[in-house]
Amino acid sequence: MTHDALQAISLSIALGVFSYIISRAYKIPAIVFYLVCGLVFGPAGLNLIRTEEAIGGGIAPMVEIAVAIILFEGGLSLSVQGFRMEKKAIRRLLFITIPVTGGAAALLSHYLTGIPWLFAIFFGALIVVTGPTVIGSILKSVALTPRLETLLNWESLWGDVIGVMVSALALEVILISKGGVITAGVFAHLILGSFAGCVVGLAGGVLLKHVVAWLEKLKDPTLSGIACFGGAIALFYISGEIVESSGPLAVVVAGMYLSLKCGDAVVGIRHFKEQIASLFISTLFVLLSAFVNPLEILHLWPTMLAVAFILGAIVRPVAVHLALAGSDVTSSERWYIGVIGPRGIVAVATASYAAFLLPGSPYEMKVILNQTMAIIFFSGVMATLLCRPLASLLKVRVPQSQTGILVVGSNFMSREFARLLAQHVPVAFLETRKEACALTTAQGFQTVCADMLSADVYEEASREGFDRLVALTRNNALNELVALRAASHMAPGRVYRGLARRAEETLLTGEDNVAHIAFSDRFFITEAVSQMEKGQAFLTEKEADQLNEGDIPLARINDEGKSVMILREGLEPSGTLICYSRKKKRKTEVHS
Repeated sequence: MTHDALQAISLSIALGVFSYIISRAYKIPAIVFYLVCGLVFGPAGLNLIRTEEAIGGGIAPMVEIAVAIILFEGGLSLSVQGFRMEKKAIRRLLFITIPVTGGAAALLSHYLTGIPWLFAIFFGALIVVTGPTVIGSILKSVALTPRLETLLNWESLWGDVIGVMVSALALEVILISKGGVITAGVFAHLILGSFAGCVVGLAGGVLLKHVVAWLEKLKDPTLSGIACFGGAIALFYISGEIVESSGPLAVVVAGMYLSLKCGDAVVGIRHFKEQIASLFISTLFVLLSAFVNPLEILHLWPTMLAVAFILGAIVRPVAVHLALAGSDVTSSERWYIGVIGPRGIVAVATASYAAFLLPGSPYEMKVILNQTMAIIFFSGVMATLLCRPLASLLKVRVPQSQTGILVVGSNFMSREFARLLAQHVPVAFLETRKEACALTTAQGFQTVCADMLSADVYEEASREGFDRLVALTRNNALNELVALRAASHMAPGRVYRGLARRAEETLLTGEDNVAHIAFSDRFFITEAVSQMEKGQAFLTEKEADQLNEGDIPLARINDEGKSVMILREGLEPSGTLICYSRKKKRKTEVHS
């Protein structure tokens, strides 16, 4: 490895990891930092990362691997249940918004930047993607309505797939046009690629499911992630060899199949892939950002910024409203989707890949690369700045009291508490013991059977909308450990731990800033379970003015039963409450 290559890769790794950490800390899409680092350290800035000289054509396979990782991970994250509920709106977003956006982008790039029609069409195809990595960062920073999260997730992933496949077709048309006549067979290629991608992806998903099932018997949680990572890359390659550009569809189909069939094993697979993706993709996109030199076409930047503004501020909202007109999606949700449409990593990957395949068209590809970077930066910054205030303004932000609650620990008291909570907000159980998991499932609760101390579980729960946790095991130390682990993945103030018993030593000393003590420092889980099992106490809903002496309020029901607030010491009980009440002892007469 030459000194230039070692310097470029080493610096890109360091900058990529730094960008990723900052993005997670401040919940800002990482691609914004990748672009800035590439610009500052690339030829337009300090000139310390010279991608083309250091790596050359070797970056093209790296781009393809990155696309495979992103799309496979996205497939693992999709909710099939969400699609069933919103399939009409999702279909409209994909088949109306994408063509309108792509067509407008092609027109704008041809007439404003002056690139030929074939290149303009290629640009229109690649810029339609919003990107699951960018949307994922936004959804982690703001709790939106379930429908809105579903629509944004599905559009971002399948938009990437459609964008990659159609841009590959447009790229093939450009390559053929340079050496011959464009035939109808080029367009039939898209249909054949879709069929091949679905078949290979489904077959690969079935095979990987059996591999994961076998690996789970070895009791090594890392093996499933490694196997699926390798399998995804293999499927991407095999499908692409059968029909060119069908690989993206194959890995998404495989990921969705695993998500549907592998249950809790998907959590470990996704966690492993996220770590790999974080390192590999962050490095690669610093390199790709440094590959673009805006100084070479500085005179076009005012025009390119105008294109970026028109696409984001006019075309995107209009396309979304056209697509969702007449659907059940509210006007506020349409405006949010229309304004929040950040372009992602796959767009710049596709543009960079094309630049390596078309060395004979340097000017056109420089324009496309710079235009892509401008749109990504503009849309990413706008989405980051607007996602939270716009959600509040349009009233599509879910208040904390309406988010799902994850209950840790299955016992008589916690199951009865969850039953009452579930009448108002989503509730799920987290348990480690298989018999406890079976019991809660049999009683109709959504149950996650996994290691309570695994950070993956809380990351996944937060992603599924369970942004609050209450630990109600009969072990103080376990409640505190769970609270410590969950607090790093959930917003401050959303983690509660119950007191298991009186006069028990705790792990946390001093002021507890990690989690609130649930309910009251006079409520002890072991005592409550014992009394409820004996029929001496019960949980019920009652009004605050009906509280009896000894009643302990556990939660307050708000907004006409549509939200719940877990109570803690210092909060004044009011309105309708879920209470722990002891039965009054009957007086008995003693006859002599």
